[in-house]
Amino acid sequence: MVTKTIVHFEIPAQDVEKLSKFYSDVFGWKFEKTPIGEMEYWMITTGPRAKSVYGGMYKKQIDMEMPRNYIAVDKIDKAIETFTMAGGKQIVQKMEVPGIGWSFIGVDPEGNAVGLFEGARARPKPKKKTAKMR
Repeated sequence: MVTKTIVHFEIPAQDVEKLSKFYSDVFGWKFEKTPIGEMEYWMITTGPRAKSVYGGMYKKQIDMEMPRNYIAVDKIDKAIETFTMAGGKQIVQKMEVPGIGWSFIGVDPEGNAVGLFEGARARPKPKKKTAKMR
């Protein structure tokens, strides 16, 4: 069961290099440029692997774009339904993050961006066949 905690955050930036230097200087965060499709994206590591909350930074698309947090959910379709029934509105429909999972972006009743994220399920490993002894 997923604990519905923040598992990822994103920071839009006009000048990604300048802002990533700021966060690196202030907090010691590490940035790694990782293209996602045609989008230039910088993965952020906030600390040691076991304690890090991972994030991303990208070139701001519109002036009013604000940082957002992604909350882990067990079943994204059910979570989207609950989100919208409670008064949230969709901004970006559910989409696959290839090999990683599914995401959705909405706004809460006050207009704050909220992401939902369901991680990809690990496929069970095939059982090894054992030779039968006679």
